Amino acid sequence: MDKNQNRQAISFLMKLIADRVSTLFSLRADTPVTAAQGRLLMYLEACGGGPVAQRDIEQYLNVSHTTAKGLLQRLEEKGFVRTAFDSSDGRVKNAYVTEKANRCRAELAKDIESITTQMMQGLSDDEEQQLFALLRRVYLNIK
Repeated sequence: MDKNQNRQAISFLMKLIADRVSTLFSLRADTPVTAAQGRLLMYLEACGGGPVAQRDIEQYLNVSHTTAKGLLQRLEEKGFVRTAFDSSDGRVKNAYVTEKANRCRAELAKDIESITTQMMQGLSDDEEQQLFALLRRVYLNIK
C-alpha cells in the first residue's frame, strides 16, 4: 500500500476496531449495559459517583445532549444511576451512581480488562506504550 492508501485505511480500521470492541463488550459483559453505558458508569465512578452534571457527561463522552440524555435514561431505567435537578440551579441535571452500579463495578472492570488484554495480545509493553501515545496524539489532533 502506498501512503495515501494507508491514510485512507487508518480511519476505516479505527472504526472497525471500535465497533468490534463494542460487540465484544456486549457479548462478554456480565452486566446488562452497553459499551457506551459502561463508559458512562466508569466516568461517573471516576468522578466519585456524583453529582455529575449532564453537560459534563456530554463533554467527556463527546456526545450530543440527546445522546447523553438517552444513556442516562436507559441507565436509570436499569437502576444503575439516578438523576435529579440541582437544588441551587434547577436547569442543571445531575447524575449519581446507585448501589446497584457499585455492586456491578468489579464485573464491568473485569470485562474491560479482558477485552483490553485480547486487543493487546502479541504487543510488547513498549509497543503498547507507543500505541497509546500515537492514538492519544491522533485524538488530540482532531479534538
